[in-house]
Amino acid sequence: MCGVNYEDMDKKTEVNKMKKAIIGIITLLVIAAGGCGYYFEVYSPHEKAVTQFDTAKKKVEAKNKELQTSIDNSEKLINSKKEAYDTSALGKLKSADNSAKKALVSVPEVPKKTDAIEKATKELEKPIDYSTQISELKSASEAFENSVKQLKQITNPTSDFVIQRLKEVSSITGTQAVTENNDPNGNLNKQGGYTAAVYFTDKDVTEEVDGRDIVDKGTDAGGCIEVYPTKKDAETRNAYLAAFDGAEMFNSGSHEVHGTVVIRTSTNLTAAQQKDLTKQILDKLIELK
Repeated sequence: MCGVNYEDMDKKTEVNKMKKAIIGIITLLVIAAGGCGYYFEVYSPHEKAVTQFDTAKKKVEAKNKELQTSIDNSEKLINSKKEAYDTSALGKLKSADNSAKKALVSVPEVPKKTDAIEKATKELEKPIDYSTQISELKSASEAFENSVKQLKQITNPTSDFVIQRLKEVSSITGTQAVTENNDPNGNLNKQGGYTAAVYFTDKDVTEEVDGRDIVDKGTDAGGCIEVYPTKKDAETRNAYLAAFDGAEMFNSGSHEVHGTVVIRTSTNLTAAQQKDLTKQILDKLIELK
């Protein structure tokens, strides 16, 4: 019976172990090489794209916040239900507000794919300039607020205010407010009547007008500012005066409603003079100081 060579068997076992170890090392190196390729070719570019996207996103959001603040302020005015003298002021403010909202750059959620992220980032990195929208909102807001103030000035103003403003009209030579004792119409402070009435004389009226004082001379010597508590009262009065338009003896001159005020000018003035004087008076009444 032949003997077993255990020495040869041990050598073969060692060789097999070495082969397996080498194969294992090679396998690990292959896996490691593949992992490095994934990191540098896929993972790292993706993370870099995400970072650039976030940076661009934050810049756009900061710009949007600046414009949104102006939009929010304008919409507070729009929703305030305040009435303006210039009826177009609110419409212009709404138009500026709508244009500003349309100009806001939309910020998307970060895409999943790297190339889509890079494409979205390029869009976000485009220059943004909201200066025009912000300027238009500011201008329209100021115009609306000023127009609201103007309407307040011609909504049931005091006789002192009216006299002060009439004195600033170059052609007006004198003013006098009515009292309950000298009111020619007997309407002062009565229901449906005026809360103030200021008569005035004008240098462009060349005809001689009889009267003890300016109130007694009436509108023929220049005109009168009648102040009513509501616009409806002023319009009712204006409609009453319109019934005498063209009547030779009873024609009281021109008359226009602005706010709750009726601006009247003398029948002794030409149509052009009446129109010009009415405008000058109105401009002074709504002038903001």
